[in-house]
Amino acid sequence: MQVRADPEFDLHGLVDESSDFTVDPRVYTSPSIFDAEMQRIFLRTWVYVAHESEIPDAGDFRTSAVGRVPVIVTRDQQGEVHVLVNTCRHRGSVVCREERGNARFFQCPYHHWLYRNDGKLAQVPDASGYPQGWAERIGGLLEAPRIAFLHGMIFVSFSRDGESFEEYLGPVRKYIDFWFGHSPTGRVQVLAPFRAYYPGNWKLQLENSTDGWHARYVHQSAVRTMQYFGTRSPAAGWPGCTRAFPHGHGVLERPRDDLPPEVQPQFEAFRSLLTEAYSPQQAEEMFVRRQITLFPNVHLMEFRIRMVQPVAVDRTLIYEFPVRLEDVPDDINAAVLHRVTREISISSGGPISGFVNADDIEMFARVQSGLTNSPVDRLFFSRGLHRETLAPNGERTGDNTDEVPQRSVYREWKRLMEAPAAGDADR
Repeated sequence: MQVRADPEFDLHGLVDESSDFTVDPRVYTSPSIFDAEMQRIFLRTWVYVAHESEIPDAGDFRTSAVGRVPVIVTRDQQGEVHVLVNTCRHRGSVVCREERGNARFFQCPYHHWLYRNDGKLAQVPDASGYPQGWAERIGGLLEAPRIAFLHGMIFVSFSRDGESFEEYLGPVRKYIDFWFGHSPTGRVQVLAPFRAYYPGNWKLQLENSTDGWHARYVHQSAVRTMQYFGTRSPAAGWPGCTRAFPHGHGVLERPRDDLPPEVQPQFEAFRSLLTEAYSPQQAEEMFVRRQITLFPNVHLMEFRIRMVQPVAVDRTLIYEFPVRLEDVPDDINAAVLHRVTREISISSGGPISGFVNADDIEMFARVQSGLTNSPVDRLFFSRGLHRETLAPNGERTGDNTDEVPQRSVYREWKRLMEAPAAGDADR
């Protein structure tokens, strides 16, 4: 058996679609590749960091991350949103450890440098130790050079150049609008998140959320349990389709025909509300269960936003935020929350609790364990490759069990990772 050297920065050939669509297993296990991902993907493309409903008032903040770069998402005293690097300009300490709160200033605990909530440097203690005017040249906390908003979602890019946010979204924008369109205002409020770590690579979650093939096997016992207790119809099958888009985005789409009996009246009223707000045809097109992956780190699940935060090559943090729909009757929102927290098909409970998610976490751990120091040299993402269709706008469509979204992830991964390293991010 030939021992393969760690690729360092030779990143070409890790994704190959010359015949089959294959991926080198080292994309899950190599620390060098992981470090390159943090630079070449997370500091190059658009990354989701927070939702505006988490910081509704002046002075509100929420700490987040872009890859492994800690950031503070703030709303300043004038109501403007900023995404600040959570690193003191003096000696590099994290400035804010609180997950969320309200503050006019952030003070570094090391030497008490003080920053305003718009990131500007407000005070350097014992300023006489520096030449006059020295502190003004520092400028304050570094700030993401580009920020974009969509239905309250906040995205940033640390690259001053590159594709616009509109180009990054492309044709997936239609399906995002459908997802948020369940609220007549197109807006949601995110609720308190579930949070958990899992012992695996961040891309395992990225692949899984739009994987329509695994559920009938991995979640078989959970489905049977729910059928036994009458909360899932035995007739509910696995119809639907998968979709993929430029820039790594994907969709798993299925009809909403598996509602638990106790919330069916509220969801019928919900369907009628959408028909009144939109045309009947558009309402029917919207009233579909879609799981949308926005590369590289956020999923729009069934009435939940799931955020993926890489920690190490084999460790990942997941946040999962249930949502409350704006301008929707309370009984419908109660039914939505019931579906999120109890119903089987949308992964009951938090990121690792309930019947379903624990199964997924077990699979992630098994993949990570199976690939560590393994002689296996290629993994196959070829299901449905022969039958997917490609539209002029770049949208690809396949069967609900096809690995169409997963191939989209790795096409974008390949594009960003193989691009020249110069100018990864302007910092």
